[in-house]
Amino acid sequence: MLADLLTGLPGPLVVLAIAVLVVAEAALVIGVVLPGSSALLTLGVFSDNGVVSLPVALAAGTVAALAGSNLSFAAGRYRPGALSSRWLAGAKGRRARAVLSRSGGSAVLIGQWVVGARTLTPRFAAAAGLSYRRFLPWNLPSAAAWGLVWVAVGYGASEAYQQWSWVAVVAAVALLAVLVMLGRRALDRVDALQEA
Repeated sequence: MLADLLTGLPGPLVVLAIAVLVVAEAALVIGVVLPGSSALLTLGVFSDNGVVSLPVALAAGTVAALAGSNLSFAAGRYRPGALSSRWLAGAKGRRARAVLSRSGGSAVLIGQWVVGARTLTPRFAAAAGLSYRRFLPWNLPSAAAWGLVWVAVGYGASEAYQQWSWVAVVAAVALLAVLVMLGRRALDRVDALQEA
């Protein structure tokens, strides 16, 4: 669906639209329902199709991932809001604070790779009192790698699809032939049972 919306746009607008979506996904908490990884996969596919260069796509994915998680951290620190306050006040929040105080950075690193948690982990880490000095060394390599990996996977998947799509067609035709044969045998058996 995202690819359909962006098809036909010039490369710079495609990069800008996807980068804004990835930043907003983390900074505005829409990532719980709209994961940024699918946007970065789309950027990788567009890169493979020549709409944008691969280095530009990789750089945009990395910068957008870093900006989104850092804006999410800032939102948790300076504007915790009802979401963070309500969540951190409950039993789950007490457990989250305990995990963050015990393992802080590694929770940030792992949270980057979990759908939904990528959006919430920086915000909750800041609201729970994790310092930016502790957050950044864990977030920087994790968010950068996350952006790079999803763009590269989209690029590789698109290239593989173009090279191997004929296999899917042959497999679909073979499967259809097998299903027709099995259907005919089943009908023959039903007919034989009815005649007996």
